[in-house]
Amino acid sequence: MRVVATLACMAAVGLWSSATALAASPVTGAAFSTVNESIDGTGHCQNGNPTVNCNIYDGKQYVWLNGGPSVAYVGDGDYLFAVLAPGGQADPNDGAPNNLSDDFDAHTDRTFSVAGGTVSYTGPHDFDSNKIRLRPYADTPNPGGVYILAICSLADGYPVNASDCKYDAFKIQPGTQVEPGLPLTVTKSADGEYNKTFAWTIGKAVDKTIVKQVGGSATFTYTVNVTHDPGTVGGVKVSGTISVFNPNVDAGNATVPVTGVDVTDTLSDGTSCAVTGGTGQTLTAAKTDFVYSCALAGLPQGELDNTVNVSWSEQLLDNGALLSAGAAEFTFKTIGFTENQIDECTNVTDSFKGALGTVCVGDANPTSFTYSRAIAVPQYGCQSYDNTATFTANDTPATGSAGQTVTVCGPVKTGALTIGFWQNKNGQAIITAGASTLGVCNSGTWLRQYAPFQDLSASATCAQVGSYVTNVIKAANAAGASMNAMLKAQMLATALDVYFSNPALGGNKILAPATIGGVAIDLTMICKMIDGIGGTATCGASYVNTSGAFGGATSLTVAQILTYAASQSNAGGTAWYGQVKATQELAKNTFDAINNQVAFAA
Repeated sequence: MRVVATLACMAAVGLWSSATALAASPVTGAAFSTVNESIDGTGHCQNGNPTVNCNIYDGKQYVWLNGGPSVAYVGDGDYLFAVLAPGGQADPNDGAPNNLSDDFDAHTDRTFSVAGGTVSYTGPHDFDSNKIRLRPYADTPNPGGVYILAICSLADGYPVNASDCKYDAFKIQPGTQVEPGLPLTVTKSADGEYNKTFAWTIGKAVDKTIVKQVGGSATFTYTVNVTHDPGTVGGVKVSGTISVFNPNVDAGNATVPVTGVDVTDTLSDGTSCAVTGGTGQTLTAAKTDFVYSCALAGLPQGELDNTVNVSWSEQLLDNGALLSAGAAEFTFKTIGFTENQIDECTNVTDSFKGALGTVCVGDANPTSFTYSRAIAVPQYGCQSYDNTATFTANDTPATGSAGQTVTVCGPVKTGALTIGFWQNKNGQAIITAGASTLGVCNSGTWLRQYAPFQDLSASATCAQVGSYVTNVIKAANAAGASMNAMLKAQMLATALDVYFSNPALGGNKILAPATIGGVAIDLTMICKMIDGIGGTATCGASYVNTSGAFGGATSLTVAQILTYAASQSNAGGTAWYGQVKATQELAKNTFDAINNQVAFAA
């Protein structure tokens, strides 16, 4: 068996000093010790290949230098050889403590050349068949009878560096049985684990999305639902520690290195595991640990075992024992797997409410959070409010959100005026100052297009129109079997609002923000008006759907509302909606809400 080491391996087993300077011209190829049967006869190689590389000899005199087979021979150049005691690799020069050759001759007597695989030598040592006899050299102090052959390049001159050399170990053990080395043993741990990652979703609901209301505040109730899935399995692996034991020791009970050790690890399903530093290792301690890991595509179905195999090559140990090539194996049965939960909890927050809480696997699924929010109703128009709930997982950046937008609407701002305004001096002044055509008041002509107001004279002056308006409003009354009088007064005020807000009709005399006739009104939610003193009214606490008074329409413009109501009246407004007071009241409330600016936009 050949024991030959590169610098890294020699350092690993403590055979040379890491402080030794690296050389520029190391030896290439290989070097061996062997026998020369053509000179000494047969039977002197007790272990190894006598034609190329012998490991154990029955005498010091039978050891020859052999450059090895031609394909592995040291390269062309000049060399010296020396026999060293184990540990002498750090300094192979003459005078070094472990040089066993310099007691008998100088390094110049051990110099040879190689050219094309042929050795040239003229020194005092025996030379035959391309081989040089190593003797004379001193006995090794190694109790196992181990020597080291050094072949060093002289390309960088003399003395040589340890890194300029190659080494081969051999043993002299005359006439005795070689002591066998002790095989390595192995044990291991095996821990299975996997990740279960939970995915979360979030939803947000609200009891209503829009509120139309006059004054006060609107309350919305939100519900946030957080849900997780069953979890996704990933990151399945088996890992652990492999412990290899080297029982080989020297006379001082120190561990003897074993080189060329390979460690492999395999699962029973055929999965190969990665062993850190598991190839070509030198074991210098009684126990050497190797960590390993194997990745799986998923959780195993059934029992899973784990087997480690440690193998080594045949080698001559420093204690003189011959360790045969071999292998050791250990199986860890029935690996258990531990679940690592990822994102098993999530934190839930809300843009309005703030922190809602933490939800974890094992809680109700889904978990709900409910809260209410009161929002002040604007005086006019609508205002929308966004509200977003968000979850943030506790382990990964996973997040999600869900939102709801609610709208709070006050009445539409039209600039309309009440029946009280149109009978007072300000309203009367606008009417009486209106334009006329050939003495006939234009506002009167415009009002007469609606059947309820056709009792107004077709030739009325603006003063007469003013008086007509005053009389209709004064006659407003909701008592009795019908509501014709009150309905007529409210519709009249709405018609005047439309006429005197339109620059194309009577001019925008009431300074309305827009032409009132074009404003669309929500007929599904009309304030149930409470009539007051002086022709004013207030919005009550309830709202009614007045679509029934307007052919089922859910919304109409103010101009369309006037036209439809007029179609349900006779000339003069004494018979309306078939004299059904409930329907008349729906129409009245619609005009009343428009006039008091408490109607909602469609």
